Amino acid sequence: MNSFKKLCLLAAVKSAAVFFMLLPFGIALWMGRCIGWVGWCLIPRKRAVVYANLKTAFSSERSPSEICDLTKSVFINFAQSFVELLCLPKIKRAGFERFVDLQNKENIDHALKLGRGVILLAIHSGSWELASVVGSVTKRAYHVVANDQPKLPQLDVMLNEYRTIAGAHVIHEGAAAKEIITALHNNEIISLVVDQGGREGQPVPFLGKTASMSTGAIRIAMKYGASVCPVWMERRSLGKHTLKIFPAMSLVSTGNFEKDVTANINQAVSIFEGLLREHPQEYFWFYKVFKHSNQARVVIVDDGRTGHLRQSQSVARSLGVVLKKKGKLVTEDIISLQWRAPWAILVFSLYIFLGQFFGFLRRESFLKYFLTKACFDDLMKLKADFVISCGAQAAGINYLLSRNHLARSIAILMPSLLSLDCFDVVILPEHDRLKAPRKARLIKLKVAPNLIDGAYLKDQSEGLVRHYSHLKNSVRTKFGVLIGGNAKGVVFDESKIRQLINQLKETALYYNADILLTTSRRTPPAIEQLISKELKNFERCSLCIIANQRNIPEAVGGILGLSDLVIVSGESVSMVSEALSSGKSTIVFSAGLQYGDVPRDKYDDFVFKLNEQGYLMITSVKGLSMKIAQLLSRKITLKNLDDQSVIQKALGEIV
Repeated sequence: MNSFKKLCLLAAVKSAAVFFMLLPFGIALWMGRCIGWVGWCLIPRKRAVVYANLKTAFSSERSPSEICDLTKSVFINFAQSFVELLCLPKIKRAGFERFVDLQNKENIDHALKLGRGVILLAIHSGSWELASVVGSVTKRAYHVVANDQPKLPQLDVMLNEYRTIAGAHVIHEGAAAKEIITALHNNEIISLVVDQGGREGQPVPFLGKTASMSTGAIRIAMKYGASVCPVWMERRSLGKHTLKIFPAMSLVSTGNFEKDVTANINQAVSIFEGLLREHPQEYFWFYKVFKHSNQARVVIVDDGRTGHLRQSQSVARSLGVVLKKKGKLVTEDIISLQWRAPWAILVFSLYIFLGQFFGFLRRESFLKYFLTKACFDDLMKLKADFVISCGAQAAGINYLLSRNHLARSIAILMPSLLSLDCFDVVILPEHDRLKAPRKARLIKLKVAPNLIDGAYLKDQSEGLVRHYSHLKNSVRTKFGVLIGGNAKGVVFDESKIRQLINQLKETALYYNADILLTTSRRTPPAIEQLISKELKNFERCSLCIIANQRNIPEAVGGILGLSDLVIVSGESVSMVSEALSSGKSTIVFSAGLQYGDVPRDKYDDFVFKLNEQGYLMITSVKGLSMKIAQLLSRKITLKNLDDQSVIQKALGEIV
């Protein structure tokens, strides 16, 4: 902020102070409420921060509409408190007792009798600047620690003058420790806050999630024997407030200082938690309360497609690795979308497209018109820190949730009508040709994200062996075969599958190898029958799983883990991606159009590029045995693929 803007801001604040003090107090507060309402309407960024904080704290207890109403109340309350701050000289002349009801003053008196000073422990609730009346009412020296505003020193001077008028002695940050200790030795009163611990604070459970809290007050009290009395400022009506003084805390003292600090800070925060549950509108929710939490919630939006879900889970796993390295405790939730009717998907697509341009449409409460009640209710109970989706249908939900939750958004694949810049991170395969986004971080991968890694393969292999114990002691070379099914532009040709089976039989006999094969749910019945007839009783076929007859969850992962090389039909990007991610040499064949012809679309281009780059081999079914021979004789060595490290590195730069 330049000097001219600083001067304008200071002049505006001083002018506002003069203006409000000239008005009758009731009218000044009414104008404050109006200003709060206008701020709620016109400051969307702050409104989003307040809503997201309240969502984190109360999503399991309150509906979106209730949280919206609370958001408005927070703006209105804060504006009234600001007007009261500007009117402090006028309030003093009228008499503080007319505006502030000090309850349980005897708790301060009892604490002072111990002779070691009193720390009034507060959070930023209510019209907290009015708490300075404690000094005037108790007739005791009362000190407040003021955070300096280096960018606006003249405004600092004005605010500190007002605090002094209210009866407080201001301690500045630079000399805080020394002056606080001196005041406590003199058996005086110090006001300190426990919230807003920032980066240096301690994560403490607070309204369902950890938040950074300042431990300074507790540490000082434990070291110098001062009493700690929690205090709470609460607005009543017509400019009247209640300042409650709680009895001095019974501080835990076991001899383990750091452990005792944690126990005592938890004890203090739990008191304020209870008060905030009853009066959430009293708190200063305008900063990111949970920014320095050591917890992170990852929400996956599942559109019902298994392949998309696995891609999202893969990215969530990589994100979890990054977050855990940063000391975060990660919770993962999956929300399965359930639409009210088929028309809801189409209408929602149009709605979310318009939501890019019209902010008033970006309210998560509108989802109740598109999702089933059960799905909507489940979604509203969550507050995400990261939202992950795969595919166009789930991308709109991702966009809406991340905007309302102030969460980081990660979209996998093209988000259809939405701009890539609607997300923080977009993950796309290299074969998608598009212009790089201006704001979003674009991660280009060679294959689709998937769950395949060493630990996954080991777990799946063990699971498959439990189903088929005869695989345990097999030491022969193993050919893993993954057969897909009909897809857009691809119809499986029975004659080609017959040729494929013949090639597999001949090669397995020649190399004394075992065949481990599984079909997919998409495999046509005629192809399934052919495979069963030709391979079920073939001596070198150790495993032949027909997925539509007996679906073994560990089939694909187990086969990839046990095999020495993998043969996969090329119509499925996800199957090819999983095969490559397993680290096994991979051969891709086409059960429809012969490879070698001109690619039809980006999915063919996907396989051709990987072949050109040396990650896999493509073949016609007739040439399969020759490709197997080249790999087993090591005449050709394929590159290893590691897209997960690419994802983790990119996510590490934005978390």
